[in-house]
Amino acid sequence: MLERSRNGRIVFAGDSIGRNQWESMLCMLASAVPNGSRIYEHSGKPLSRHKGYLSMIFLDYNLSVEYYRAPMLVMVDRIPPVASNKGASVTRGAIRLDALPRHATRWAGADVLVLNTGHWWNEHKTIKSGNYFMVGNRFNMKMDIKEAFRLSLQTVKDWALSNPRLSTRGYLFFRSYSPSHYDNGTWDTGGSCADQRDPLMMTTGESNQEYSWINTMISSTARGTIRQQMDNRVVFLNITHMTALRRDGHPSRHREPGTPPDAPEDCSHWCLPGVPDAWNQVMYGHLVSTGYGMRLVKK
Repeated sequence: MLERSRNGRIVFAGDSIGRNQWESMLCMLASAVPNGSRIYEHSGKPLSRHKGYLSMIFLDYNLSVEYYRAPMLVMVDRIPPVASNKGASVTRGAIRLDALPRHATRWAGADVLVLNTGHWWNEHKTIKSGNYFMVGNRFNMKMDIKEAFRLSLQTVKDWALSNPRLSTRGYLFFRSYSPSHYDNGTWDTGGSCADQRDPLMMTTGESNQEYSWINTMISSTARGTIRQQMDNRVVFLNITHMTALRRDGHPSRHREPGTPPDAPEDCSHWCLPGVPDAWNQVMYGHLVSTGYGMRLVKK
């Protein structure tokens, strides 16, 4: 992967589970570099930073592996709270369905771009948190989440097709939804995945309802991009079923240092080494099958 990616950029953009996959890629590539001191963050930012973006440089390969936080893939503007008639602040943010985040200009020029979204597309993260959908300069207070998600993906597709470098030589992966495994509640109501030591042997249809509509729309976006221009360089990276089996792979109560002892369990993100490594292996398999970086390898 390092040789094939020489003088290139691998970019991950999405939510914190996309960051999980980015961290996995960093660890896997770093294990093949004998001199770890020649790997560094471009601007000297600590890897504990969760906002904005991070760019790790593999100096011996002139390669950057970058992560951009964009949980909804479209722009979310924070605005001064607008009070309701009862005095409660109800409008805190504008989810601009027809605009990408400001740092999306940095996604341009990626040799490999991996996008993920889905976990923030629910009522708790949007309407109930005071984040309403906007198209142009107008709020749409009645639009449902599925229609908003569809419009956001259309914006992403239009951007990809209008990006000269990406549409002519880059690889674009739309990663599918990564299932969570909370039992006896949700993340904020005491849900748990503690003491799960074995993968599931099968999943039920009921457990797939959480994300089936999200995957349907993401795969449709990928197919539409392929048909219009980008052939086999656009991929719906479907990791959902294999991931749904891995109830044993979450940090659970073993959170990062400094997490309060009474914090909710984490049954959404993944331990490393672990499940995201498999996502990256599947992605690399597709890249190899399409001749990614062969000119560099032959030299």
